[in-house]
Amino acid sequence: MAPRPYSMDRRSQQAAQTRDRIIDAAVQLFFEQGARATTMTAVGRKADVAPATVFNHFATQELLVEAVIERLLLDVRAPDRTIFDGARSVTARLSVLSHEMFAFYERTSHWYYLLGDELTEVPAVARANAAFTRSMRELYDEALAGRGDDLLRKTLTGLIHPATFAALTSAGLSRDEAAAVVADLLSSMARRSTR
Repeated sequence: MAPRPYSMDRRSQQAAQTRDRIIDAAVQLFFEQGARATTMTAVGRKADVAPATVFNHFATQELLVEAVIERLLLDVRAPDRTIFDGARSVTARLSVLSHEMFAFYERTSHWYYLLGDELTEVPAVARANAAFTRSMRELYDEALAGRGDDLLRKTLTGLIHPATFAALTSAGLSRDEAAAVVADLLSSMARRSTR
């Protein structure tokens, strides 16, 4: 009987599946308890692999956290500049931005609540949060189409914010009502600034 041919493709496919299982387990644990409380050993147990296998795929906790963040960013579907396709006026862009961002905050509210201090204290999470903040600043600037109105830009940043969303919805507004109120306020300011 001839030996079975060694298949690098099969081996690399199995390694990729194991890596995905480890990331899936880490995402679940992060969702339940946050990044700091999640150990490599716990991830191994949850993924049903040996702790050494976790370390083979992710040499450090930091690398695992980065992989989890990468996965989360894909899953939460953060708004990007494509939300403005077809929105020609500042008013239209502010409306789209308000609705898209509030929908995003609703999808990610558990993560913001859970991560709390980790957004600034866990290095990989802090870097991802800083990158996300920069991309949102660029998105907000694009909504304003280069208007130099500093007060409008600052107001937009304050109103299209998770805390504003939480305050408006806890006051009884639906997500869409809250987004419409914020969009109307910002649009009114934008119209006044062009007079």
